[in-house]
Amino acid sequence: MNIVMALLALGFLIFIHELGHFWAARAVGVRVEEFAIGFGPAIIKHKRKGIAYRLNWIPLGGYVKMLGEDNPEAADAPDSFNNRPIAARILVIVAGVIMNLLGAFVILLLMYNLYGHPTAQVSNVIDQVSASSPASEAGIKSGDVIQSVDGEKFSSFESFSEKVKAHEGQPMTLEIKRGDQTMPITVTPRKVNSSVMIGVQPKQSTQWVKQGSFGQSVNDAFTDTGKITSKVFEGFKMLVTGGVSLKEIGGPVEIVRITGEASQTGVPDFLYIVAFLSCNLAVLNIMPFPALDGGRLVFLIIEWLRRGKRIPLEREASINFIGILFLLTLMVVVTFKDVFKIFNQ
Repeated sequence: MNIVMALLALGFLIFIHELGHFWAARAVGVRVEEFAIGFGPAIIKHKRKGIAYRLNWIPLGGYVKMLGEDNPEAADAPDSFNNRPIAARILVIVAGVIMNLLGAFVILLLMYNLYGHPTAQVSNVIDQVSASSPASEAGIKSGDVIQSVDGEKFSSFESFSEKVKAHEGQPMTLEIKRGDQTMPITVTPRKVNSSVMIGVQPKQSTQWVKQGSFGQSVNDAFTDTGKITSKVFEGFKMLVTGGVSLKEIGGPVEIVRITGEASQTGVPDFLYIVAFLSCNLAVLNIMPFPALDGGRLVFLIIEWLRRGKRIPLEREASINFIGILFLLTLMVVVTFKDVFKIFNQ
C-alpha cells in the first residue's frame, strides 16, 4: 500500500507538470503530438484529435512531444514549437515549473484548511546521536530519556539546549533513563560550527492546529511554498559546493520509501511530503542542465541575447541527448545506492 500511495503521489506531480507544458503549448498555437506519463512501453494508449495520450510502464517522469521541438525538418511548420516567438516558447518551457509550484500552494492551502497548521512537539527522548559527538563519546544512545541536568528538571528541549550552551567546555551530568534503568552520564558540550552542542536530536511529533481565517491560510500557503522552494534551492547549492555528499542524496527508491511512510503517519503528513516533492520537482527542472526545462530555457535566453540567431537544432538536440544519458546514469547509480541501503538496514 505504501508503494501504491507513493506512486500515486509521484504520478500526480508528474501529471500536473506535463499538463502545464501541454496547456501552454496549446495556448500559444504549438501542435502537441504526444502527452505521456512515464517512459517505455505503453500500458494505456489513446489517440484523440491528433494527440496520442500514453500511460507508460516506467513511472519516473513524463513528456509532452511538440511538433518541431527537436526535429529540424518540422521547424518551418506554422504550428511548430520552434516557429513560435521566443516569449511563447519560454512560457511553454517554464509552465511545468509554474504548475508544480502552484500545485504545492494548493496542497498546502487544502491541508491548512482541512487539518490546520503543523506544530512541532519536541520530547526529551533522544532520536539520534551524532557520530564522534560528545554524547556519542559519553555513551548516550538513541532511545535514552533525559530526565535532568545536574539534578535539575527542565521544561522543554529548548531549555535543555540553553543549559548545554551554559556548560560550554564544562562537564554536565545528565540523568538518563534507559529501559528500566536510570543512570548518570557525564558529558562535556563543545562548540561545533559556532553552536555549542553535545550532538543529540530529540524525537519530534507533529500536531495539526487550525488557526486563522481562510485568508490567513492563503497567505501562509503562499509563504510556505516560497520557504520550501528556498530550502530546496539551498540543498542543491550545498550539493554543488560540496556541503552535501552525493551519498546523502536520495533517488526514486528513497522518494517512494519516504512518501510511503508519510502516507502511514496520516493524511496531513502525506500532503506535506507531496507539497515538498512538488517544489523539489520544480527546482530540479529549472536547473540549467541539458535536457531539463532549465537547460532548454538557457538555449532560448542565448537566442534572445543573439537577437533571434538560434543555435542549430541538431546541436541543441545532441546536447540534450547527452544530458539525458547523464541523468539516466545518475538515476541508475542513486537507485542502486538506495536499494543497497535498504538491504543493509
